[in-house]
Amino acid sequence: MEAATLVLYDDPLSPWCLIAERRIRAALEDFPGAFTPLRIEPFATRPEPRALTKSDRCGLARATRRAAREPEAAGLCPDLWLSPDAPVSSLPALTALVAARLQGRTREAALRAALREAALFRGLNVARTDVLLELAERAGLDLARFAAAFAAPSSVQRVRDTLDVALEEGVREIPALVIGDAWLVAGTRKTAEYRAILQRYLAANVGMHAERTVH
Repeated sequence: MEAATLVLYDDPLSPWCLIAERRIRAALEDFPGAFTPLRIEPFATRPEPRALTKSDRCGLARATRRAAREPEAAGLCPDLWLSPDAPVSSLPALTALVAARLQGRTREAALRAALREAALFRGLNVARTDVLLELAERAGLDLARFAAAFAAPSSVQRVRDTLDVALEEGVREIPALVIGDAWLVAGTRKTAEYRAILQRYLAANVGMHAERTVH
């Protein structure tokens, strides 16, 4: 059987995406060679700048505190959303990741980790260009190449185009895992549940054409 593709739609400002990725990677350890490496694609939860209301801030802070109770996210803090400098859009961070991908998936992953650490654990506004440039340099990116790609309209458009593709695939919330371009797993699941879903996919699709299924 050809290895099945795995795509995780993600926003680095979402603590639940961090948890989902770690759980999916843990589940995949039981299926060596059955799936392609997990590919993470941008999903902008707030593609357009919008000032946060007090209710927005409280809700995002509560969500972060809930996520921090999960073992995969110990140490998360809600400071990002309680700060007067909270990001008004996730588009800059996602555009930075698109720009970083031009220097390889390894550098992109390093920048994603740096973005999450800065935003979710230290409360820094990763929508600011100066913060993104500093994080890119720390992640080992060629800063001149990164800055040019980050400023290019094509990078922003790539984020918007990927959002359109995700919406066409039925993604309405993140994290969202698409297996084999056929099964959609929405929301954050326990590691055991991801493992069971991956096992069911393999059992259902060995030698068969997969039909789109939502889980």
